Amino acid sequence: MAYRGNAAYQLDFEQQAWEIPARGLSVHEGGATGARPHVDPMADLFAVAKAVIVLTVMLFVLGGARVALTAQTVSVLKEVSVAESTLAGAYDTRTELRVERSALSSADRIQRIATENYGMVYASEVETLVLPQASETSADDAQSGAVAGDVDSMA
Repeated sequence: MAYRGNAAYQLDFEQQAWEIPARGLSVHEGGATGARPHVDPMADLFAVAKAVIVLTVMLFVLGGARVALTAQTVSVLKEVSVAESTLAGAYDTRTELRVERSALSSADRIQRIATENYGMVYASEVETLVLPQASETSADDAQSGAVAGDVDSMA
C-alpha cells in the first residue's frame, strides 16, 4: 500500500474509490523568538521565586506531618510496651496463684490441719435425717406445729 501524502482520505460508500480530499493542507509559518511579546526577566524571576517558596512551604508542611506522625507512633509504642509488661506481670501472678491454690487445696494438707489444729476426727457412725416431702406438709403446717412428731418447734 502506497501513501500519497499526508492528507486523509475520504471514504464514501456511494463511490467505490478512495479520493484525496479536494481541500489541501495549508502551511502556517510561525514567527521567530523575537515575534513574541516582550517578557520582563524580573517577572520570570518572580515566578521562579514564587514556585520555590510554594515548594518550600509544601516540604515544611509534609515534614511537620511526618514529625507529628512519628511522635504519635512513639507514644503509642510506649503505651503498648507498658501494656505488655503489665500483662506479663499479670501472667506471672496468675501462675504463682495457681501454684499456691494447688498447694493450699491439697486434700492431705486439709486433713492434717483439721486433725492437728482443730482436733477433728472422722465420724465413727453416720446419722441420716429424713425430711418430709414438700407436698406432704406445707410451710404453714410446719410453723403451727400441726404435724405432730415430725417437726420439733424451735421456739
